[in-house]
Amino acid sequence: MLARSTVAVLMLSLAACVSTPPTRSYFKTPGISDAQWSRIDDECAYEAEKATASDYSGAVSYTWNRLYALCAKLKGATFVGRVTMPKEEWRRINNLCEGEAAAAVAGRPASRTRDELKEDLQVECLKRNGAVFRQSYYP
Repeated sequence: MLARSTVAVLMLSLAACVSTPPTRSYFKTPGISDAQWSRIDDECAYEAEKATASDYSGAVSYTWNRLYALCAKLKGATFVGRVTMPKEEWRRINNLCEGEAAAAVAGRPASRTRDELKEDLQVECLKRNGAVFRQSYYP
């Protein structure tokens, strides 16, 4: 299956009044269909929102992102990291890498191993093309 990314809200830098590119969390999801991922995304977002709704500590986004990633992990997804880059650039390299990874595994029979290899190749391609995956849950 295709790896999924979740786009966080565009943050504005108040000090400089300059917008920053969006940050997205990126997950590998071998063997998880688009419909299943959509359900997992909704469930994990709901659980993270519910758990952080009354948190006034100032670390709400860290806690939300961490809870979301833990929930997704329990459902079979692997957190690769958080990437910050302009939407157009992300779309360009993600499409390039999806195609490259799909071509690399095209001759293999459908299996979870093939899906895992495809997603590993896609992540490596993303890294080669400028995506930097941060392990921090901070935005």
